[in-house]
Amino acid sequence: MRWRWKICGALGLGLTLLATAGTRRIVESDMAPSITTGDWVWVLPGGQIHRGDVVLLRDPLDTKRTVLRRVVANPGQSVRFDEGGIRVGPKRIRQKAMGDDGDFTVMQETIWSKPPAASFDWLTRQRKGASAAWSADAVEVPPGHRYLVADNRDDAMDSRWWGPVPDTAIDGVVRLRWGEPSTWRPRFAWLMGTDHDG
Repeated sequence: MRWRWKICGALGLGLTLLATAGTRRIVESDMAPSITTGDWVWVLPGGQIHRGDVVLLRDPLDTKRTVLRRVVANPGQSVRFDEGGIRVGPKRIRQKAMGDDGDFTVMQETIWSKPPAASFDWLTRQRKGASAAWSADAVEVPPGHRYLVADNRDDAMDSRWWGPVPDTAIDGVVRLRWGEPSTWRPRFAWLMGTDHDG
């Protein structure tokens, strides 16, 4: 009998989350291949923001437009791009080649995954043979700001151009994605970042 109450409670919590979350259909490829055109995402307003989270924010260059970007650094951390990768403080976000997708190379990035701690990973893509417009200079993330990047690294603007983005520009955190499965991703995914420093 108790298991019925647990199932009912879980279903009730799930329905409450879906009801309070903003649902959005993705129309751009800025976050491909993790979140692609045609996917549905559920965005929860407010809440704690972790590294690896995908956030909905007002575009710093056009505040009438909203975009999704991934948090790679929090206040007090430094970010540097070198050799096609990202370093947060002294630690590199690990990259693993997953394969080719037309003109792109698909990479899996893993944030701070020293065993036995839990890791968090996502997919990115970069144009084959493209020289990324990334600065080698370290950027310090000031209080009340986040450093955000697009998963579609060579076809979208992010903190490499904007600089760290104030928390006040962030409208919510994506917690659920639903869309067509592909070689590298399932149909459905919970999206939860991590605060582990490995």
